[in-house]
Amino acid sequence: MKNKEHLYKSVFLNPFTFLRPSVQTEARIFIFLLLLQVLMLFLTRSFDSIFVILASLLASYAADFSNKEKNFKDSFVIMASSIRGLLIGLLLPSAFPPLAVFFVSFTVLFLNKHILGGFANSWINPVAVTVAVCWIIGMKFFPAVNLSLSMLQSKNIALSLIQNGTFPLNSADISVTHFLNKRLFSFLGFSIPEGYFSLFWDSHSPIPAFRFNLLTIISSIILLGSDVLNPIVPAVFIFTYSLLVKVLAPLFYGGSILQGDVILACLTSGTLFYTFFLLQWHGTIPFTNRGKWVYGILSGIMAFFILGIGLSPAGFAFIILVANVFSIFIQAVENHFLKEFTNSVLIQQAQAVREGIDA
Repeated sequence: MKNKEHLYKSVFLNPFTFLRPSVQTEARIFIFLLLLQVLMLFLTRSFDSIFVILASLLASYAADFSNKEKNFKDSFVIMASSIRGLLIGLLLPSAFPPLAVFFVSFTVLFLNKHILGGFANSWINPVAVTVAVCWIIGMKFFPAVNLSLSMLQSKNIALSLIQNGTFPLNSADISVTHFLNKRLFSFLGFSIPEGYFSLFWDSHSPIPAFRFNLLTIISSIILLGSDVLNPIVPAVFIFTYSLLVKVLAPLFYGGSILQGDVILACLTSGTLFYTFFLLQWHGTIPFTNRGKWVYGILSGIMAFFILGIGLSPAGFAFIILVANVFSIFIQAVENHFLKEFTNSVLIQQAQAVREGIDA
């Protein structure tokens, strides 16, 4: 009797285990990480960027709640709308007029919601579309960096840009660099020059999402470690793009092979931010691991031809749009092989089971 009572006490009403976080949990993690970026803007007194983010947030809410008042009671709709608004604002330059941000964001998101299907049913990334449209109509607001031929042919373009003041030095850069070289890198047999800490900590780009690379790296670790993101697409993309930059990029401007500046490529153009926050948007990526490999490789190749060595203010938005188109064909191939597998294997196995039962 005691054994039975012990058995009953060991029975749980919730026997299921989730293999990955729910969509709502993913949304909460995304919002938390994006708000850390906004917090950094407050701490650095970047109020122009905050006004742009507020405009895009209001536009996102207005587009989602324009026709269905009941959406106000749906917490997930609010979270999804917040993610879109925050991403758009973080990817636009601080000089972009907030009123224009509101109207462009509202128009794109409204059309996406009522024509393309909204959050998970849309085959194209609405944030990337919004950034691309803003770049087309307001190109003058997006920052441009001009590089001389001699700078392009140098082995370390990022260091040259740090030295000429394109990437300003942080006040703590010298102290931090000295500490790292003395306490860490000296044991590994190398040292880093002054300025790299500033590039990681705050590049002072007019586009907020491009600024805090160290925070973005920490965010990527959280996203991957919590299984919010599948590691295949970002890993394959970064490897493909970095390899092409390292090996082939110098050949286009008379440099030496294997001297491409991978650090510049990864820490500018919002490469890390776009990779971990937008490249795997719901509904726009393949389902199978093989499809994700193909998607990552194609995205890396496109990044090389569109971004080059980096320093592009909006090029990654167009990479995502082209990648979304490729994803449609990849998913069509996936569906074809899935149907073949269903017809040739699963149906035969079901028939074999049925015949065994009837026998």
